[in-house]
Amino acid sequence: MFENSDRATRQGALAGCIDTAELRLAWSEAPWDTAVYGYPVLQITEFDVRGQAAARDVSRFESARDAAGSRLVSCRLEHDKLRESMLLEDIGFRFIEMLYLPELDLLEGSAASTGNDGLEVSPAADGDLERVLEIAGSAFRNERFHVDPRLPPARGDQRYKNWARSSLSHPSQRLFVVRDGPSLVAFFVTEQRSDGTCYWHLNAVANEMQGRGYGRRCWLAMIRHAATNGAQTVRTSIVARNHRVLNLYARLGFRFPPPLMTFHWVRSE
Repeated sequence: MFENSDRATRQGALAGCIDTAELRLAWSEAPWDTAVYGYPVLQITEFDVRGQAAARDVSRFESARDAAGSRLVSCRLEHDKLRESMLLEDIGFRFIEMLYLPELDLLEGSAASTGNDGLEVSPAADGDLERVLEIAGSAFRNERFHVDPRLPPARGDQRYKNWARSSLSHPSQRLFVVRDGPSLVAFFVTEQRSDGTCYWHLNAVANEMQGRGYGRRCWLAMIRHAATNGAQTVRTSIVARNHRVLNLYARLGFRFPPPLMTFHWVRSE
């Protein structure tokens, strides 16, 4: 189970940019998270330390954050941006996770894209939503909104339920369900991109189905579904602590580009 660092964003009501000789820092609101937490949730979208005085300039962001009433800010950085990560830590951010970005080239003729395992992949219908929300509200335990001890886990559950629900009417994301006979065992939120990539934004196997071999079978079924529908590549993201699924991606032949680091700033009470 994972959540994607590359989730399609829309411009929030709050946004800004600092662009000086010492620092470039851009941020915007994450409105889907604002809706869950009840206060403005911000995300840093660009962060580049250019000089020794960057710490002076970053105070302008802190002032804007406080003026907006934000209590949660997230930032993702390339794994080697250590100057930036240290500056974040200096202003109260904490490291939360390392995020991997697995990708599979379907044009290489991987064995994973052939065969049939008996599972059925289909677009989710309105009648599937209750079961999908049940899975979405209980399956995610390794992701940043659950492991950060400063955030209430129930809000994380609601966040993923909202995401799954909204994908039914999203302009580019699609909600698929995977069945074994009459049983709905998993869901995938995907996006077919113009460059031939099938991006897996969010997925989960039902808790009671885990440990029974459904992970590998569902992943294989979705790889075949992507290939059948013309995708050239499957891409996704997964946190390092989800080692079981990380190993599954490795066994299926996915390669791993350089990872990302995730940081949170949470206002203390």
